[in-house]
Amino acid sequence: MNRIIIASHGKLAEGMKNTVEFFGGNNVDYLEQTMTDTGFENKATDLLTKYKDDNVIVFTDLYGGSVNQCFFKNLLNYKFHLVTGMNLSVIMECVFASDEVNDEFIRNAIEMSKSQFCYMNDVLNMTDDDDD
Repeated sequence: MNRIIIASHGKLAEGMKNTVEFFGGNNVDYLEQTMTDTGFENKATDLLTKYKDDNVIVFTDLYGGSVNQCFFKNLLNYKFHLVTGMNLSVIMECVFASDEVNDEFIRNAIEMSKSQFCYMNDVLNMTDDDDD
């Protein structure tokens, strides 16, 4: 079973989880590092231990950020996929995958998501240029 963990600073992870659920996704947990909450590393380890028999895909918010560093260190002790720079379209691809998500699936989902990342003002300008 694919198990998704979304981890972030602040409330971003909860918002991403809620959005995934809005579209009908499940099997998603979230973990947030806040200024007042302590024990983030222990909570991360607890989740990885809880789902050690599942195919776990962890999404973190910032490359090199403390949340990502915490999970990166855990790659030595747990088998899971770690993706940073979380992106809703990639998360959704993994949540709704009918088969087990593997390295190739994740790489393809990331590549496909790049085409959805654009500055819409340029799209508008291209449309305006086509009208001329």
